[in-house]
Amino acid sequence: MTVLLNTTIAGQAGTHVLAIGVGKYPHLLNGTAKLATDPMGLEQLESPPVSAKALIDWFLSPVAGAGVFENPDAPLASIEGLASAEQPVVIATPGGPIALAEATQDAIQQAFEDWLDRLKSHPDNVGIFYFCGHGVMVSDHYLLSQEFGHSAQPWTKAFNVSLTVRAVEREIQGSVFFFIDACRNIPRALAMTLGAQPPPLLPADLGADVSRKHVTVIHATGEGQLAFAPLGPTVSRFTSALICALSGYCGTKDPGQQTWTVDGDNLSVAVRTLLAQNEPDHADAGNNKQVSEQLITGPVVPLMRRAFAPKVKVRLDLAPSQRRALYEMYLESSKGNNRVAQTLLDQVFKVELPRGIYEVGALDPAGILPHLLHVDEELAPPMYLFTMKSQP
Repeated sequence: MTVLLNTTIAGQAGTHVLAIGVGKYPHLLNGTAKLATDPMGLEQLESPPVSAKALIDWFLSPVAGAGVFENPDAPLASIEGLASAEQPVVIATPGGPIALAEATQDAIQQAFEDWLDRLKSHPDNVGIFYFCGHGVMVSDHYLLSQEFGHSAQPWTKAFNVSLTVRAVEREIQGSVFFFIDACRNIPRALAMTLGAQPPPLLPADLGADVSRKHVTVIHATGEGQLAFAPLGPTVSRFTSALICALSGYCGTKDPGQQTWTVDGDNLSVAVRTLLAQNEPDHADAGNNKQVSEQLITGPVVPLMRRAFAPKVKVRLDLAPSQRRALYEMYLESSKGNNRVAQTLLDQVFKVELPRGIYEVGALDPAGILPHLLHVDEELAPPMYLFTMKSQP
């Protein structure tokens, strides 16, 4: 376990983060130790330690107002991280660089228990649990720690995250967000093996009432499906979408206030939309389609609250594409205080704008082609995708 930040104040609510990235699996294919009896086709991963570091770095970013973490009701109070990679994962913290401890089963268990203790210390605390690494599924979702496959009892080095969520719901009074960046495919050999059932990080006492205010669980992919990352040591598709959404591309205005709330609902929509746009353009993209899955229960609880409107990634196009270079494509705010345009360029018009109502159109500077006009278009985060049609 590696505590990177702990500014917890007794009697004050805070947000507590636990981030885990497992890329090095010595007992899986291409590992450095004895191969597991059944590695289930699982190999080494480059993305998880990079993805976990990217998320931790985002939480530690000190630039206020630039899409960083902000929650005045539950400010950032602690960050703990684990990562397994070929080289140590080093995090720049306010106190200096810190290398993350490896994500062994024992380390994950201890880090989870410490995180849960901090989360239970105040009834309005907010918890964030992030995992990126190998996952498989039967009836529940199982996540694999670094030593998976070390012995004839491989499942002692994995944990049942589905039951862990149910247990946490009965332990805390605050709110919790789980971001699970792992595959959920169902290996046939696993489904046919008796006893291949790893325990949760905490038993769920079904005799106890659910006590949490709110829980959001966002999976990187749907049941039975795979999760993907670009080739090389890069951030995964899901984590990239998650960080982008958190960085100012989602939020709902609070009535009567100049603040915008990021909660489980609008965050889920943003992640799902951005994830769809992160798919590769190559020919086999259809085989790598990835759609996130969410479970959101309880009243709305802010994960963040910001003093600026969320941004929208605009992708404005014209059909037929041969006419792009003949038009000026533009967007103009209904308030009349913001107009952006792209003139006589043969490319998609890409721009970022604040959420709002806009006039969207295209005009021919030469005055020959008809003016294309769409009034009262709502630009809602995270993206506005629209192709205008120019008739003959």
